[in-house]
Amino acid sequence: MCPIGAPTPTQTRGPAAEGLPRELAGRWGPLPMNPTVREVNEIARTQRRFESVRQDPWWITRGGIPMVSSMARGVGSPALSPPGPVGHPILGSVPEMRREPFEFFRRCAREFGDVYRVPFPLGGSIVVVNHPDYASQVMDDPVGRYSMIGPGQAAMGLIGAAIPMLEGDKFRQRRRMLMPMFGRRHLARVAEVIADEFVRRVDGWERWAGSGRRVDLQHAIAQVTLPAFLRAMFSSSITEREIHETDVDLRTFMSMMASVTLMSPLPNLFPLPGRESAPRSMWRLWRLTRRLIKDRRNNPIETPDLLSLLLEATYDDGSPLSERDLSMELMILMAGGYETVVASLSWTLALLLAHPEHLGRLCAEVDSLNGAVPTPDDLPKLAWAKACFDEGQRLQGHPLNPRFAMEDDVIGGYFIPQYTIVGPSLYSIHRDPRWWTAPDLYDPNRFMDEAAAKDRPRLAFMPFGSGRHHCLGTGMAYMNAQFLLAIIFQRYRLALPEGWEPKHHFNFSVTLDGGLPVVLTTA
Repeated sequence: MCPIGAPTPTQTRGPAAEGLPRELAGRWGPLPMNPTVREVNEIARTQRRFESVRQDPWWITRGGIPMVSSMARGVGSPALSPPGPVGHPILGSVPEMRREPFEFFRRCAREFGDVYRVPFPLGGSIVVVNHPDYASQVMDDPVGRYSMIGPGQAAMGLIGAAIPMLEGDKFRQRRRMLMPMFGRRHLARVAEVIADEFVRRVDGWERWAGSGRRVDLQHAIAQVTLPAFLRAMFSSSITEREIHETDVDLRTFMSMMASVTLMSPLPNLFPLPGRESAPRSMWRLWRLTRRLIKDRRNNPIETPDLLSLLLEATYDDGSPLSERDLSMELMILMAGGYETVVASLSWTLALLLAHPEHLGRLCAEVDSLNGAVPTPDDLPKLAWAKACFDEGQRLQGHPLNPRFAMEDDVIGGYFIPQYTIVGPSLYSIHRDPRWWTAPDLYDPNRFMDEAAAKDRPRLAFMPFGSGRHHCLGTGMAYMNAQFLLAIIFQRYRLALPEGWEPKHHFNFSVTLDGGLPVVLTTA
């Protein structure tokens, strides 16, 4: 399916089709086959944009370097570079993007279409795609044209490599190592451990119920999910102090990764009031992972878990994971295994509490369990809870899911040079009125309507990514969310402050800015 107003995905490098203006025909590289009048006009508009930029004395800072590089390779042309905001001569569009990355990308999609370029400092740029078909071209690429880490792979030997940082044979072998621990059989085995930890810690919220005290539930959920994940996947327990420190350190770690996109502040190199330093957080995480590894080697267990699987795993050539790879893999697994659920569930609760009609239906569904602790067999009975979680993830969104183009490519008729950062804006696609009626409205019924779901493009909703790097922990995330929603509303009712509204905070995951302030009462 091709978006209105954009060139068709099918391209040719041969002569231009009949009907194009003479000054464009055959001159600008790959052009659409059998272009429509709308497509001809789009190409002409692109040429006019190029001509206006060429007359700009600052053009060399607005993309001249990648433009010259592209032309030097003899592939593509500046006229077929994606359109986009002009930006500042030196800083590009980064200041505007930093102020509000979510609405910035959505605004650009409305103005420039389904493929657009965002200028970065010193002539750099990223390309954002805003159509599920183009997102699939990047995310589902089967032959290695797009990479999550790109040129950064050279540093993996120094700092260690986790599965999101790998490509090719190493990636496939590492994924095979981890997949058994995230399959249904293993999740069924650890479900009791997870539910037990959830119940024990959520029961502790009783001290807040009826007190009138305002509690940050986003932080409280983090204190529930992190120890549950460690027990389930690593058969390990940590102290309350370590839970607090690890929560802070993992968020600092993710902030470091997010800063690469220039959408969040650079991490602190030195401690500041209220903010941890990145070096100290990384050192504490490294110390924790090394301790987990050492303890397991000294005290093997009979029932295999994720940690023992990693310690025993070997590549096809018989070599084990390096110590650096083991530590980095544990850090990434901890960050992805709990922080993303914390963020998505917090968004779900915030939106549910603002819509009593949907919350009432959830409470009725939870009551059907008759107070029993949920099990995997109960998940089909918690279908509305899953729909509420999916709708929360849709509106939570993510500003950009980036990849590196490892070779020249064409997306939607626009030339993408090698090493360009390119990816979909989930926030924009998840709120696109072409795929979602009343896109800003929280309505879990969207995910109960199978016919409507079939009418949407597959990647109109992709909270866990797609393709080779589709999140391994998707099944665990849904189980955790459904379990926690049931356990919370079996025990409590929650109320938001009057006039409070959720706001996005980008820290690699997308959390609630300022947390989730609620007052608890007993159900």
